[in-house]
Amino acid sequence: MRVDFFEEFPNEKNLEKLKLINFDSTLYLASKSLSQFESIKERIKKINSEIEIAYWPVLEKSYWISPFSYTYELKNLYDELAKNSREKPLKILIDLELPFLNKKLFLFNLFSFFRNKKIIEKIFRDSKKLNLDILTAEYPIATDFMQRKLEWLGVSYPIERFPHKKIVMFYSSMIKNKFVLEKIKSHIKKRAEELGDKLQVGLGTIARGILGDEPILSPKKLDKDLSFCKKQNIDTVVIFRLGGLNNDYLKIIKKYL
Repeated sequence: MRVDFFEEFPNEKNLEKLKLINFDSTLYLASKSLSQFESIKERIKKINSEIEIAYWPVLEKSYWISPFSYTYELKNLYDELAKNSREKPLKILIDLELPFLNKKLFLFNLFSFFRNKKIIEKIFRDSKKLNLDILTAEYPIATDFMQRKLEWLGVSYPIERFPHKKIVMFYSSMIKNKFVLEKIKSHIKKRAEELGDKLQVGLGTIARGILGDEPILSPKKLDKDLSFCKKQNIDTVVIFRLGGLNNDYLKIIKKYL
């Protein structure tokens, strides 16, 4: 199993944790622009030159990407990706989440919904031309009906129509209802059988994110989640987030590499 990491806050303290990683891994690096990403990437090479680094764009005002984001920010993202020619494909994380961080966006951008959805779809459709290797971060779901709802809301896209891989954010520390947890696990099992290596699973959280109150997953429960993923033949998991990595978590992770 491959173990990758998200890092939402790429400051010196969090990036120093890269020194703990001596196995093949990818770091999804949150950045407000491609130029900022490249700048941080140069710093990372001095810490751990072996780590693969992927671009995780966060929008200045909207933060997450959805049809409720500001249109100009979505256009700027597309233009940024189109302007920068590259020899190798750029691995990019499209973090598809509704704007619960700023609920006003549901109202402010309601009438831009369909226009914005088309811009997001264009990033997927033009991925080959833009030389992108796209992965999406998506909500965990429990039923096919919920999947269709998320697709309508523009925070999930069918792989058959839009080329990419999915990372399902199965953050068990944040799912308090055991019945819901088991339903989500059943759906992940089903999707793993359908999508194969196009499905990855996000695990956590081992450090708090932008919400500031995310419950922390214990090493013991991380072990349980990794075991579940291994049984479903999930070949890659992505842990949220690097800044929480320590020797206790590392001991568990290395059991599954």
